[in-house]
Amino acid sequence: MTAVLALAGALIVGASDFAGGFAARRDPAVRVTAWIQAASLALLALALVPFGWTEVVGRDLVAGVIAGLSGTFSFICLYKSFTLGPISLLAPVAAVLSAVVPTMVGVIRGETLSTVNTVGVVVSLAAIVLVSQDRSGIGVDGQDPRSMAIGFGLAALAGTGFSIFFLALAETDPASGLWPLVVARLFSVPVVSLIALAATGSLVAATGNRRILLLGGLGEAAANVCAMAAYQRGPLSVAAVLSALFPVSTVILARLVFSERLRLQQWGGVFLTIGAIPLVVWP
Repeated sequence: MTAVLALAGALIVGASDFAGGFAARRDPAVRVTAWIQAASLALLALALVPFGWTEVVGRDLVAGVIAGLSGTFSFICLYKSFTLGPISLLAPVAAVLSAVVPTMVGVIRGETLSTVNTVGVVVSLAAIVLVSQDRSGIGVDGQDPRSMAIGFGLAALAGTGFSIFFLALAETDPASGLWPLVVARLFSVPVVSLIALAATGSLVAATGNRRILLLGGLGEAAANVCAMAAYQRGPLSVAAVLSALFPVSTVILARLVFSERLRLQQWGGVFLTIGAIPLVVWP
């Protein structure tokens, strides 16, 4: 069940991430994040009672707050990165780090890093080098290489933040139901809304974006429910590897909608990135 939940969550959130990245090309990333998280909160609140709960302790609530803040930071970074470079290049970068960091946390806690895990870390680092290659001096599809570098850095920050989000959810108990996710959004929505208002002067999204943002929020909520259930039930390694496969749907949608094209070495990096994920978190 862990594998099914984690994979379902990954594929759904990958599509939601694409929706956010698509919308961020017409609205500021912080405003996109505010809309998506508000829609997510609405769905989670409606589902709270039907899902039920038996006990909610302080640890569940604290984990929810941490997940909410780290997730907000991560989505702002991710959506902004998608406006600076190809989605099919940057999504796998975030995915690798979202898998590597929990693995490193496990090592610090005393878990043994196997030879396969070590190979995965090395391969993932090589993949990041490849996907960031741009020797033409004009960026991918004519984009400014400086913007590409910033996008790459933001994607890396997003992946690190997502790892914190997942690690926080792993500390919650199934008995708490959806409360950790509801608390996460109760904290994150006001914060990101205030940031968006201060940064852009308005919370009104572009007319053509609103339906996309609502769908993205619904997808994000559904994906988070799946991810939390997967991490709660464990094992962590299985949940981490499958949750980190979200670029699969993101890259496919980017190819279909934007016809994104990368150079040969960058495509090699993308495939290495996806291939490195199961090695990094191999049980």
